[in-house]
Amino acid sequence: MKMRIATLSLLVLCLALTASAQIYSEGPIDGNDNAFFVTGPNLPNFLGSVQDISDGFVAANSGTVTDIEIGEWSVGTPTTISYSLSASAFGNELGQFDVTQNAGNTTLLFTNSFGYGVYDSNASISGGPSLNAGSTYWLTVSNADDASHDGTQAWDIPNGGSGGPATCNFRQSGTNFGDCGLGGESFTLSSSATTTTSTTTSGTTPEPSSIMLLGSGILGLAGVLRRKLTR
Repeated sequence: MKMRIATLSLLVLCLALTASAQIYSEGPIDGNDNAFFVTGPNLPNFLGSVQDISDGFVAANSGTVTDIEIGEWSVGTPTTISYSLSASAFGNELGQFDVTQNAGNTTLLFTNSFGYGVYDSNASISGGPSLNAGSTYWLTVSNADDASHDGTQAWDIPNGGSGGPATCNFRQSGTNFGDCGLGGESFTLSSSATTTTSTTTSGTTPEPSSIMLLGSGILGLAGVLRRKLTR
């Protein structure tokens, strides 16, 4: 007599979940009061100055930077921008990231009273550095542009135009003139961490033939936008 033996089978389902953890945030995008030009070394803005901005901050949480978000002002739709991370102002030893901007990562929020479009600009980066909670780092934003090459791109200053707790330095023609005279600009650094969870179920083993495996400063005054802009 043929004996059929029922055995216990384990089916393990692995689910990969991606969660975004905030490393540091300098506050929400304001867009109504002030912003600093960030046209970088390659394109003078319309005031005749070549300027970029570096913000020093203390990381609130540890993590590998995979996403950078800033508030950006621009007359035309932004097309490019550069970010760098470092342990000192205007350095790039922790990585420089040149970003192409488009509708997929740059969202127009509104047009402010100065005639500038205020954008939520996001950048997903690969090979970003790992930051440690409690350590000081610098985010530099520079070399922003649009299709018209008009040099109007600027980094939003939150909190009613007074800036956040980060330390702001400005650089013109390659010289760091130090304190901008205001706090830091609006930005958020995040880390996307992938975690795996497993669930196990049990059942009766089918016949072998049917088994399937499942897996699967002064100069700074000229470089800051204020309520009364002159061209």
